[in-house]
Amino acid sequence: MITEKIFKKIIQTQIALIITTFVLVAFETEIYPLEDEDLSFTFSDSILLLWAIGYITSISLLYKFKPIGKKLYVIILILGLIMTLLQNEDFFVEYTSFTPFIYAVQSLIFMVDGIILASLFLTTLKEKFS
Repeated sequence: MITEKIFKKIIQTQIALIITTFVLVAFETEIYPLEDEDLSFTFSDSILLLWAIGYITSISLLYKFKPIGKKLYVIILILGLIMTLLQNEDFFVEYTSFTPFIYAVQSLIFMVDGIILASLFLTTLKEKFS
């Protein structure tokens, strides 16, 4: 049974994993800089930024047990899936020694997303968001 305290720990874990991903990517780009990297801010980058703001907002609302947080979280996850499926850019990954760690942390983020979804709809916490 997932209690409110455990759910808050799950949200804190998600935030820690997101911060870890950013730190790993920052270290990777510092140690292995990409040559000929295009740093222009595109339309898809602005959409991704808006999505990230929505994701962080939904996580913080879930942490406070606000009912709108549940709806926003589901919408943001669905939009993230659609954005991933509709990506039309060739995504080139330059493999470094950090790549396996980044992929592992990203996989953990996806698993915690699943735990949060299951907690929101399949446990007694669903009444907390009604």
